[in-house]
Amino acid sequence: MHPESLLISKTEDTPEVIFDAEKKLISIRGRSLPENAFGFYNPLLEWMRSYCSKNTNPTLMEVSLDYFNSSSGRYIFELLTIVENCEKNKKCFEIRWYTDADDELMIEKGEELKSLVDLNFTILRND
Repeated sequence: MHPESLLISKTEDTPEVIFDAEKKLISIRGRSLPENAFGFYNPLLEWMRSYCSKNTNPTLMEVSLDYFNSSSGRYIFELLTIVENCEKNKKCFEIRWYTDADDELMIEKGEELKSLVDLNFTILRND
């Protein structure tokens, strides 16, 4: 019924990705500076489209990035837009943006993304 899980190991330039349909968990953690952002993020976008077309259960999306470049930001925004555009999922997705309490840049990036989408989006600052 749901797409298979999508698991990508963390590298120096790409984040760990855990998209687990069974656990209703979507997680992106680490740094996102892929040389080919489209090549890295396109499978994530395809998975999200497929998942959103079938999902009706509460789902947690956790994003905990130390840093991401502008091309990665574009695709992170696109992932959020896919969720936002899928009306039946809009209210059952919870987005948690984790950042260090003193990381002003990532707090700002989270606030910017939050302002661009109509989703249950919380910014959590780690001490």
